[in-house]
Amino acid sequence: MNLGQENETQEFKEGLAQLDKGLKSLSAMLNRSGEGSVYFGVKDDGEVQGLIVGKRTLLDIRSRAIELFDPRVVLDIDELQDESGRSYIKVHAEGTNVPYSCDGRYYLRTASADERIGGDLLRKILASGNADLMTQISAENQSLTFGGTISFLKERGIHAAETKEFLHNFGAYSRENRFNLLAYLLSDQNDIIIKSMRFAGNDKTSVAERMTFTNQSLLVTVQQVLDYFNLIALPKKVGSLTGARMESQLFDMQSFREAWINAVVHNSWTEGIPPSIYVYDNRLEVVSYGGLPFGLTEEGFFAGTSKPVNRRLFNIFITCDFSEQSGHGVPQIVKTYGRGAFSFRDGLVVVTLPFGYEPDFVRSRRLHDSAFGKLTRNQRGILLYLNDHPNATLQEAAEACSLSLSGVKKIVVKLQEANMLARKGAKNRSIWATTQSFKDYIEREPPTN
Repeated sequence: MNLGQENETQEFKEGLAQLDKGLKSLSAMLNRSGEGSVYFGVKDDGEVQGLIVGKRTLLDIRSRAIELFDPRVVLDIDELQDESGRSYIKVHAEGTNVPYSCDGRYYLRTASADERIGGDLLRKILASGNADLMTQISAENQSLTFGGTISFLKERGIHAAETKEFLHNFGAYSRENRFNLLAYLLSDQNDIIIKSMRFAGNDKTSVAERMTFTNQSLLVTVQQVLDYFNLIALPKKVGSLTGARMESQLFDMQSFREAWINAVVHNSWTEGIPPSIYVYDNRLEVVSYGGLPFGLTEEGFFAGTSKPVNRRLFNIFITCDFSEQSGHGVPQIVKTYGRGAFSFRDGLVVVTLPFGYEPDFVRSRRLHDSAFGKLTRNQRGILLYLNDHPNATLQEAAEACSLSLSGVKKIVVKLQEANMLARKGAKNRSIWATTQSFKDYIEREPPTN
C-alpha cells in the first residue's frame, strides 16, 4: 500500500525511533498550513512497511507531544492497517495558534523539508497569528493621556471616556496591566514622526516641502493626512485632447484613502518605523513597513483577503469608519490603477498613484525656473548675493557685484516686481528674502556671476 508523496502537510517515518523528528515536522506543518499529518511505519517513498503497536504506544506519542509542543496541540492519533494487515500510525493535528515550537525551537514546512525559523520570520509569524504583539509590548512611557483620541471618538458619535475600563476594552493594556504600544500610538504623548515629503522632480534628489505629524493620537494624524491630501486631489478643469476642458482629479482620492489606511493598519509598528508618503512631480507613493503578512500570498492580497497584522488597531479603525471588514481596499486600487500600483520589496509595501495631470506646484516651479533662466547676468548676481546675505545693504551688494548703486536699485525694483525678491520684517530690522523656488533653483543650477 502506498500513501503517496511527502509534501507540506504530510510526512513519513519508518519507525517510532524517529518520533521526535516526526513531531518536529508536525509543528512545521502547523506553522505553515495550520494542519498536518505524520505517518509512522511508512517509508520515505510512501510504502507502508508496518510496525509493532503496543498497549501504550499511542499514549506515549501523546505524552511526548505534550512535552515537546508549545502551545499545546490536540492530536488525533490512530492505528491503521493496510490490506496486508500491517499496522501503521497516523498522527494528525490542526491549529491556528501559531507559531508552534517543538522542543523550544520553531520550524516551517517548505515542500517536504522542515526549516528552522529565524528571528525576523518568527516575529512576522507572531504578528500574523492570534497574538497581537502591539498589545503585549509595554510602552516606555506609562504616564499617558488620551484627550485627542477621546475627543476624536466623541466627534464621531462614539461614547468614550478616559477611564481604565474604556481603555482596557480598547486593548490599551498588556497582560501585565501596563500601557502597551497600542496605547502609546493612541496617546497625546505619541512622538513617532509620520512624514509626508514632496520632492522637486521624479526622484528624492531635492526636497521641496516636508510635513511632519507627531505628539498626538494616531487617529488624529490619520485624519489630518486624509484632509490634507483631499485638498490636493480636489477636481480641477484641465484640457483634453479634443480641446474641451474636463474636471479631473490629480489622483483618485478613494484609492489614496484605502492605501493610506492600509499602510497604517498593517504597518509593522513593533519595528518602530512609521508609514510614509512621498510626493513627486508625476506620482505619489504610500509606503508601509513589514511586507505582506505571513501566510498571505500576493494572489490572496490582490483578491482582498483580510489578514490584519495589528488586530486591535484594525478593530479601532473599523469603529472609527476608517476601515471595513469587506477587504475591498486593494481591489479598489487595482480597479483604478491596476496591479502595477503595488510593489513589494525589502520588507516594504509601496502603493504608487500616478498623477492625472501636471500639478500646480510643478507648473509653478517650471514657470519660475523659466523666469530665472531669463535673468541677466547682473540680475542673477544680485539675487544670489541677497539670498546669501539677507542683511546686506544695496551699497554692499553693489560693491560685491562690481555694479553702481543706481544700477543695483533698478535691478532690485525689477526683481521685486517679478515676485522674486522681497523686503520682510520691521522697517528698522528688515531683511532681504528670496522666493523658495529661487532657493530650489540655485540648488539644482547655481547661477554664475
